[in-house]
Amino acid sequence: MFTRKSDLAIAITTYDIDALRLSVPAVRRCARDATLVIHNDNPDIELSRDFIRKLGWRGILHIINEKNNLGEFESRIATLEYIDNEKIPCNWILFVDDDDALIDATVPDVSELTFAVVQNATTISDNITDIFKITPKWTAGSEYGKTGAHFDITGTLIRRDVAIEFAHFMRVNLPEVSKIAHGFKYRVPAGAIMWTGLKTFMRAAHPEMSAIYMNQTNYVSIKLGHAVQKYGLRVVPSTSARTFNSNVIKKFTEMFERAARNGFTALRL
Repeated sequence: MFTRKSDLAIAITTYDIDALRLSVPAVRRCARDATLVIHNDNPDIELSRDFIRKLGWRGILHIINEKNNLGEFESRIATLEYIDNEKIPCNWILFVDDDDALIDATVPDVSELTFAVVQNATTISDNITDIFKITPKWTAGSEYGKTGAHFDITGTLIRRDVAIEFAHFMRVNLPEVSKIAHGFKYRVPAGAIMWTGLKTFMRAAHPEMSAIYMNQTNYVSIKLGHAVQKYGLRVVPSTSARTFNSNVIKKFTEMFERAARNGFTALRL
């Protein structure tokens, strides 16, 4: 039922490389045979192979040290373009946030018409000691946090060809994406927005394909502390996050639908 993990490229985008102390050891525990691609979007700090090796990663490793800060959206686009340009061998790509934990990297054997596999994530936000309790056993869910379907580009298995094609779509529409994002007072949920963009793009470009949902937990989203900023942007207060994120997704959905209607065919020529 399952394919080999070597079929997978795991992509981590980072700005604060100390956060990799959370994500990289977790990836090492569950995806030793995967290819790890890390995009460092902080031009002031050079990420070294030595640093990642000290965190326990011994597998295939690619590091991209960006000379200019791109931001969350373009950082992920640049990572996909790198995978394409370097012809990194994989059939599936999975994004992980630098301060989250992947706990299962198994690629299920699904139909060729499946472009993505959505699974569950457990969110921990109350107790820092819960981080030390994270184990692969969480794949069945955990009592330590809230577990539910994770509609986000992080933690979601995406077919390589689809991800690369979507990167082209995002690259063309990046000016509009950035304009909308900068129009909000707080940092927008980039991962959820890109998942919305991918679904919208696929409905227009490949209506014969679909995403599937597996009721299994493969990801731990760590939201501890009360940081005022992340990635250089103000973080939305938890009391208004639900309403804010809903409004953001609605705004971006309208933009992606318009862009897909007007321009996806040109991208495939």
